[in-house]
Amino acid sequence: MGLKTLKITLLLCAVLALIPAAASASRNQLALFQDDDLLLDHGDASRESLLDEVSGLGVDAIKVQLNWSQVAPTGRHKPSGFDATDPAQYSWGKYDALVRAAQSRGIRMLVTLAGPAPGWATTGTRRDTVGVNRPSAREYGRFAEAAGEHFTDVDTWSFWNEPNHHSFLYPQATRSRVPAAPHIYRSLVRAGVAGLDRAGHRGDTILFGELLPIGKARHFRKNNMKPLEFLREFFCVDSRWRPFRGRAAKARGCNRYKRLTGVTGFAYHPYTRSGGPRIKEGSRDDATIGALDRVTKTLDIARRHHRIGGRPLPVWNTEFGFQSDPPDAFAAKLRRIPGFLSESEWMSYRNRRVASYSQYTMTDTPLASRGDLFGTWQAGLRFASGRAKPGVYASYRLPLFVRLLGPSAVEVWGDARPDGAGATVQVEQRLGRGAFKPLGGPVTVRNVRGYFLQRYRISKASRRSFRFASGGHTSRTTKAAVR
Repeated sequence: MGLKTLKITLLLCAVLALIPAAASASRNQLALFQDDDLLLDHGDASRESLLDEVSGLGVDAIKVQLNWSQVAPTGRHKPSGFDATDPAQYSWGKYDALVRAAQSRGIRMLVTLAGPAPGWATTGTRRDTVGVNRPSAREYGRFAEAAGEHFTDVDTWSFWNEPNHHSFLYPQATRSRVPAAPHIYRSLVRAGVAGLDRAGHRGDTILFGELLPIGKARHFRKNNMKPLEFLREFFCVDSRWRPFRGRAAKARGCNRYKRLTGVTGFAYHPYTRSGGPRIKEGSRDDATIGALDRVTKTLDIARRHHRIGGRPLPVWNTEFGFQSDPPDAFAAKLRRIPGFLSESEWMSYRNRRVASYSQYTMTDTPLASRGDLFGTWQAGLRFASGRAKPGVYASYRLPLFVRLLGPSAVEVWGDARPDGAGATVQVEQRLGRGAFKPLGGPVTVRNVRGYFLQRYRISKASRRSFRFASGGHTSRTTKAAVR
């Protein structure tokens, strides 16, 4: 390194050291957790055990997909005399049990009013699209009203699941390749807001979106749409934010667009590819967790153009995780996931617009065969056998990210999530293979979610390893990263 380069590096380090620590951070983002399979479909013992476990991990809220077709009468024809707004005519069963059990532990519920719809509330007869083919907005609003009437103590809601995925909302585009799903979804959102309003939930936290982070560039009936393009279409504007007019507006149902109101946040699934959170998608219309600024920018432009009302919307991470290899050979290497999880949460913490950080799920889906990988989910903190994934479970319990500020300075960020405010944290370090030693004195966590951020001066910072201890547990060991 030349003298000039060294001086520039030292100057940069000095400037970094003067920056206020996480000045615009989202210090109160909720820890959100979802595992519908274990919480709904494996009986009382499974539900109670998992709720106890995640409560011990410091989870603030449980997300559950309330599947319309599972609680409503089924069939191709609406039953005679069925009043879709009457909660007494639905079978809430397992959802009731989950809501009661979670709330008894002080865990908040996020209920997603999701598809598939009953056959009588959709169009078409194809088996692969029944329940997702142009679901009726009118019937969806009635379903939302009934759910709101029934779950009076729930105060956080969202609409549908991944409407930019053809398996959940069909078609994504018309035969002439005009985007269709965003406009179908807009009708569902408006109907859902109205239904919850009629049920007395005005003033609740009401989210829309639930979008996948990566899509395809070309419009086909089964091509998943890019999320930010989906949003522009949802708001009835083109790529330059000009409202659709004439034939283009008519084809989309945008002739009489009215500003969207009644929603208070945007739900998003900011998954990354196997390379981890630092890799940003090349398309500006895709956005993984490292590019959430693309999402907030899009929402803010929509607000400036009067396509949506209210204050700037927070972004809720409502589904996230890293599928692992093993068992999925196409996923992220297991040894890298602990670091990916911690860095992803650190990224979220630094963004003041992020309202939650999610883990989906606790346990991998069992595989019927090796060829079954693509139909299953492998982003759990545990393997399907129930064994904790090495480093992954521990990284979720006590996330740690250390940023290198210079040759002799580091910033240590972590989350003593299980104990929250009042927890005592001891940061430790070692050089090479030596013993770990305390770095500074014990730190008392002031943040209600358990987050802490400390800066230290220490020689040979890039060569040291770091960890922290809290509540009888020790975080994973990590090196300082250049960010």
